[in-house]
Amino acid sequence: MKKIALVLFVVLAAILIASCSTVVPVAGASGVVGRKTGEASQAFVFAFPLKGEGGIAQAAKNGGITKVGTVDVKVNWPASPVIPYVVITTVVTGE
Repeated sequence: MKKIALVLFVVLAAILIASCSTVVPVAGASGVVGRKTGEASQAFVFAFPLKGEGGIAQAAKNGGITKVGTVDVKVNWPASPVIPYVVITTVVTGE
């Protein structure tokens, strides 16, 4: 019984301290990967925005991009998927 409790404790602790990240491609203007890259991030808690501007326009501005080629969205749970804190980063490439 003690071994089962220990295993459950270790599994739950691993879930709580694990970090997860997912990258999802989004349709871009031309689909051609450019030489320049720009990123913009925004943090959320309980689906409410905390700070930052994570849009495509801001990412293009940060990278000095005038013609967007591709757009990717990276979703990162820095603490854990169990804790509702999420950072969403928009990554654009282009010229």
